[in-house]
Amino acid sequence: MIQSIQEAIDRVESILELKNKLVYDHFTEAQQLPFAAYTYDYITGGADDYKGVSWIDFRLELYSDPRDMSLEHKILIAFDDTELNTSSDYIESERMYITAFRFRFPQKLTNPNP
Repeated sequence: MIQSIQEAIDRVESILELKNKLVYDHFTEAQQLPFAAYTYDYITGGADDYKGVSWIDFRLELYSDPRDMSLEHKILIAFDDTELNTSSDYIESERMYITAFRFRFPQKLTNPNP
C-alpha cells in the first residue's frame, strides 16, 4: 500500500519510459510523448477536536499517441497493491490520448494527546 506522495512518484519514475518525464500538474514547455503529470488533494477526517488522518486523492495522467496499452499496463503493475480507478479519452485539440489513474491512501497527521 502506498504510504506517501513521494512513494507514488517513485513508483511512476521507476518505469523506464517515464523516467524524467513526470511533473506536478503541468509542464511549462512542450514535451515529447509519452509523458505524465500528477496532482493530489488532501481530505482530513476524525473526531471534532482531533483530525489524525488525512486522505490523499492522487491522480496520475498519462499522455500518449497512440494509446500506449503496454505503458498503461506497467503503471498498473507498479501500483498492483493499490485500488485504482482508470479512465481514458482522446483530446482532439492536442491529438493525443489521456489515461487517468486515480487512487486514495491515508496519511497519519499526528499522534493523539494521551
